Amino acid sequence: MHEHELTKNALAKGQVLMVCTSCHSVGDRKDTGVWLSEVAVPYYIFRDNGYDVTICSINGGEVPVDQAGLSDAEKKSHPELAHFLVDDAAMLQLRNSVPLASVKEPPAYACVFLAGGHGAMGDMPNNPELARVVGEMARLGHLVAAVCHGPAGLLGVKDAEGKPLVAGKTVACFTPAEEEKTGAAASMPFQLEAKLKELGANVRCEGVDEENAVRDTFLVTGQNHNSSARVASLVLEALSVHPAAPGAAIVGHAAGAVAEA
Repeated sequence: MHEHELTKNALAKGQVLMVCTSCHSVGDRKDTGVWLSEVAVPYYIFRDNGYDVTICSINGGEVPVDQAGLSDAEKKSHPELAHFLVDDAAMLQLRNSVPLASVKEPPAYACVFLAGGHGAMGDMPNNPELARVVGEMARLGHLVAAVCHGPAGLLGVKDAEGKPLVAGKTVACFTPAEEEKTGAAASMPFQLEAKLKELGANVRCEGVDEENAVRDTFLVTGQNHNSSARVASLVLEALSVHPAAPGAAIVGHAAGAVAEA
């Protein structure tokens, strides 16, 4: 149990909306989904620092999980993952995630966090609901974070002037070398790094599996699952300097349903 985790009745500093894929099949990958450590690690970092977390997905309901991300090695590298899997409240949210379309007031959240996994390459790019939620957050200067394949969810988002949200921004994402290592490169519909560059982003890369996270104004991105903790920490650093303005209260999400008052 995390010693400083929010209790049921604690007053949170704010809310984080964690968006996951609903896609379990991309190309030849028929058993993919979210890479769960990219949910579990930031989930506990945010909660341990006073922020409540709502797990959301593109379609709502049970979030598909890439079984390759549940290996013993992954649990050893990220103890939060093992804890998440036996955390009833966390797993309840994962099995009953909020549908993205039900998020009517994005500015009520201090941050929208896009988790990765190969599934994100299937249903996050150019998704109209995701573009709505992320675009509204960005136009108001609220924090948007994405890790690994999560930046695929930024591809269809425009800024207030109608330009790609990532144009001129320094970002990190899963690299071609890392994609080759997974053996799934040929199954992907496009190369994420190349697509971000096409839209005018400055993509900052490090070595395979190395921690790499960057913040550029309201946008925080990370290269891979090993960067999840740093992405969450950069979000917390930003919030400590410029706390999110109070938004509408959000309740009821522990059972997978959001009611925004």
